[in-house]
Amino acid sequence: MDITEFFVSIKIPVTIFHVLSVILGMGGALISDLLFSFFSKDKKLSKTELSTLAILSSIVFYSLIFIIISGLFIFLSDIAKYLNSAKFLAKMSILAVLLVNGYVLNKSVWSHLFKKDFFISPREKNVRRFAFTCGAVSVISWLSVATLGVSNSLNMSYASIMLIYLTIIFFGILVALFVEKKEFN
Repeated sequence: MDITEFFVSIKIPVTIFHVLSVILGMGGALISDLLFSFFSKDKKLSKTELSTLAILSSIVFYSLIFIIISGLFIFLSDIAKYLNSAKFLAKMSILAVLLVNGYVLNKSVWSHLFKKDFFISPREKNVRRFAFTCGAVSVISWLSVATLGVSNSLNMSYASIMLIYLTIIFFGILVALFVEKKEFN
């Protein structure tokens, strides 16, 4: 049995694990973004709220690791097919956006959440706006990856898929900044 045959033979259970990882990661990210908006209504985060967000962040982080590993196994079952699929390449590009977005969010925003005046201080305005922007990118990216994953056939080029994605991201960021301004100014 060669290596490709091995990956073909385990594709079904790996795909099930992959889908479950996406559900868990996307669910954790969407709930985290929703709770962040809900928790910020009173302009402060309690220890319990911060702890909840930290747990959800860990779930998303480990889900992304599982998605990458299981996705690699699926990819290795038919490399030529996946490299010639605009849908697959778009999913990988959006997954890269998710990884960068999550990393930047954790490195740039997380420590600010522990400040008591994060939601009311003018000094924190840019970080707040960045947090809302990252939240919009997260929600749209997770939903885009899931949508591409469940679509059977997509007769669009990579450029067309990414243009639609980036257009939605643009409008999502505008909405996020509008919400941040309305809530915190």
